[in-house]
Amino acid sequence: MHVSRIVGRRIAAFAATAATTLSLFAAVAPAAHALPSVPPPNPSDKQISAAAQHKTALANQVGVLGGQIAQAQAALVQLEAKRQLAEQKVAYAITELHKAQAAAKKARARVKAATDSAVAAHTKFVQYLQASYMDGGVSGTEGSLLTASDPNALLSQGALAQYQAENKIDAIGTMQRASVVKSNSEAEARRAVQDLDKRANAAKAAENAAADALAAEKVQKATLQSTLQTSQVRLDAAASELATLNNQKAAYNAYAAEKRRLALIAAAKAERERLARIAAQQAAARRQQQHSGGGGGTFSPPPSSGPSAPSGGNWTEPKGKQAANRALSRLGDLYIWAAGSRYGPDDGGCTDPIAPCGTVGFDCSGLVLYAWGASWAHFAASQYYVGSYHPSPGSFKEGDLLFWTGGGSEISHVAIYIGHGNVVQAPQSGDVVKVTPWNQVESGYYGATRPLT
Repeated sequence: MHVSRIVGRRIAAFAATAATTLSLFAAVAPAAHALPSVPPPNPSDKQISAAAQHKTALANQVGVLGGQIAQAQAALVQLEAKRQLAEQKVAYAITELHKAQAAAKKARARVKAATDSAVAAHTKFVQYLQASYMDGGVSGTEGSLLTASDPNALLSQGALAQYQAENKIDAIGTMQRASVVKSNSEAEARRAVQDLDKRANAAKAAENAAADALAAEKVQKATLQSTLQTSQVRLDAAASELATLNNQKAAYNAYAAEKRRLALIAAAKAERERLARIAAQQAAARRQQQHSGGGGGTFSPPPSSGPSAPSGGNWTEPKGKQAANRALSRLGDLYIWAAGSRYGPDDGGCTDPIAPCGTVGFDCSGLVLYAWGASWAHFAASQYYVGSYHPSPGSFKEGDLLFWTGGGSEISHVAIYIGHGNVVQAPQSGDVVKVTPWNQVESGYYGATRPLT
């Protein structure tokens, strides 16, 4: 088959026919190991898809939980900062409280001093009155001051004003001032202590609230982490399940491919044996005809080195039979893209997509060149014109070239007629040179050519 035709038909089948090509190297490749008696598990595409979806769903769940934990961690940081601030406020309040307590202590000392001063002033005043009385100079007013339980009650009376003017009672003023200082100091100390107690209590409450919130957030974070851990375990299990199914599928595919490869090897071997039997039968028939003086026949048995190529000028029937027998001598050779010439098989420039580089064989038009020992173009379409006579079905002779289009508009394949309705051909990648009925080669029969006519 011509290279341009093969490209269109065989590239898409590269992966599927790789194992087929390997099977055809049984003569040069080591034998394959026997397949296990029981095939490996073959999970369905539905099972694998369900496992993949399950894994994806769990991965999404783990991602969401991870985000929630990150948010909880950020909230923990903020709550911890608030708790630390509350602690600092408490510490500050306690410091201020200590200052207030010290100030209150000083105020109490001042109150005591003022009280002592007032008592001293009162004592001095009483002594003054007593001295005046003893001297006989105490007036009614002085007597009232001496006997009154509250000397201040007499301040609103005119008699006291007269007394102050007359007796210069500095002791009373001193006593009054000391009492006022004492009262103010005590009130200020009480307010300071109450205010600082209030602030300390508020700060402590804030600290307690922050600590409670922090504890709650820690519980939430621990819960999320536990859920995340559980989900991660489930995710790992789902990933393991998916990997197991994929590995089982790969193992089964390898098993199936090896099974197909071994079947192709067996089929190729059976084909070679069948062709060998046909060749032996036809050779025996030819020998019988020769011994009985008869002539004709289909072809002589292929010699080990192959018959010589037809030579000379125009077509003759012996030349055609010689070409057919020369092609038959290559039965079982591999099909290789663009391979083969008048001299024999080659690797076709390592263009075959599935055969290892260096593997030799023939393509369809290369087998024609070898059969006829010709230097024609290595192109099926041009080989249609290597003869001017184009026989119709029913009048084919051995060595005639038959052409097909594969259903297209251009010639894409050529085979060599060998008689009895059969042709020898190099069909396609992954196959071998073999004999088939001419009308079962492929669709699109185009016509035939008798070379050298």
